[in-house]
Amino acid sequence: MGLLPRARNEMNSNLTDILEQMVLLKASDCYLKVGEKPFFRVNGEIRQGKFDAVSDGEMGRFMQVTMTDFQRERFQKDPDLDLAHDTRNGNRFRLNVFRQRGHVGMVIRLIPSENLSFDFLHLPSVIREFAELPRGLVIVSGATGSGKTTTQAAMIDHINTNFRKHIVTIEDPVEFIHYNKKSIINQREVGYDTNTFADALKHVVRQSPDVILIGEMRDLETMLVALSASQTGHLVITTLHNVDTAQTLDRIINYFPEYMRHQVRLELSLCLMGVICMRLIPRKEGNGRIPALEIMRTTPLIRKLLLLGDTKAIPDYIKEGREFGMQTFNQALLDLFQAGLVSYEDALQNASNPEEFKLNAQGMFTGIDSLKAKGL
Repeated sequence: MGLLPRARNEMNSNLTDILEQMVLLKASDCYLKVGEKPFFRVNGEIRQGKFDAVSDGEMGRFMQVTMTDFQRERFQKDPDLDLAHDTRNGNRFRLNVFRQRGHVGMVIRLIPSENLSFDFLHLPSVIREFAELPRGLVIVSGATGSGKTTTQAAMIDHINTNFRKHIVTIEDPVEFIHYNKKSIINQREVGYDTNTFADALKHVVRQSPDVILIGEMRDLETMLVALSASQTGHLVITTLHNVDTAQTLDRIINYFPEYMRHQVRLELSLCLMGVICMRLIPRKEGNGRIPALEIMRTTPLIRKLLLLGDTKAIPDYIKEGREFGMQTFNQALLDLFQAGLVSYEDALQNASNPEEFKLNAQGMFTGIDSLKAKGL
């Protein structure tokens, strides 16, 4: 009798140790490179792990453990692959696998298995209002690792918990797993359930969705369908990789050829409900990070600026729109600093306008000193 094949989870105990270390450290990311020790990102800072250097053989075993046969075939054709991996203890990870200098590299992200309530995630009430919209386009923007996917997941969880809707998500890969509560949720993974975002979106409106989540708008075709769906009675939630609202809007408009841009500005003015831009800031006490959000709502004045193509003027209107739930990054950071949640140095480093932030913070200090002088 031949020996039974070894179980997948026994093929590489080192990968298990690395993933367990990520959870223990509460690391957001782990970086694996052949010939180097693993590195972990903890509270936004990169640290070297206490592991041996990763060999070619170990990296091959990592791929064997985490990839399906279909994914391995796909990686042979396209040397960049996103996938998700679950462990027996219930943790879930997103992996980006790529080639560099003839070797395989891997970046692993820990998907938080935590409370998705807006309060727990320190998200303002306007995010709840966006999630409760009956139709329109909501864009969550920010750099890699800024909390976009978690914010999207919180919005979907809120809808699922409170409303009877049909929600379709198109993701690469599926990160947060949602189970039906009040809503029905279908989650489609690019490369597994559908070939591309654009292919899935061609058919999604025939699936009678109320809410469509697009993991990322990566191409012109995806943007066209997102704009169209958000104007035909669907709430569309999607992401882009941009640092602020003005850059996000410019990127959408500039994706299109010149002759289409006026029409795109018109469509955005009609369907865009809001833009949420995110940065994660280290907490002052050193325990994790907290989101700072720039929030734009599409008021009549913002619609007019979109039509005119004057996106550079939008930040000034955001600054004056706090009564509508809008705020700039500087305002969000000043609020966090005043609440004692982040340090002055970290707030200043992440400010869009550092000089303005300095002046506002100095004004706050002056006000405190004045009150102390009066014995108040």
